[in-house]
Parts: sequence; structure tokens; C-alpha cells
Amino acid sequence: MSSLEKRLQAFRQLPLQSQLMLIFSFRLNPQWATDSNYLEQLKRIHAECLMRASLEQKAEYERVIAALTH
Repeated sequence: MSSLEKRLQAFRQLPLQSQLMLIFSFRLNPQWATDSNYLEQLKRIHAECLMRASLEQKAEYERVIAALTH
């Protein structure tokens, strides 16, 4: 397994909120933001994880999003 595959696998294991924060951090960092392929992979994985999340996980995710946007 390549280093990239290991990083993506580790990303999958993170809670949804942590995934989202990592994506935001990645986008805000000028050094990392230029790697659009990696960013797109993170966003795709996050969307997949969100689709498979339980109702409780989705509710907690929405609570965090609401708290961050207020």
C-alpha cells in the first residue's frame, strides 16, 4: 500500500467532523491547496462516509456544522 493510499485509508477512519475540518484546513493552506487531485479524493471519501453514516452520526455532524456557522 502506497503512502497516499495509507493516508486516504486513515482519513476514512476519522469522524465526519474531523474529515471536514481537515478538508477546510487543506484548502486554506497555500502549500497544500495546489494539490487539487488529493483534495478531490478527500472530498469524495468524505461524501461516501457521510452517505454511509448512521442517523446519529449525521445528526451530530449537522450539530457541529450549525455550531460552526453561527
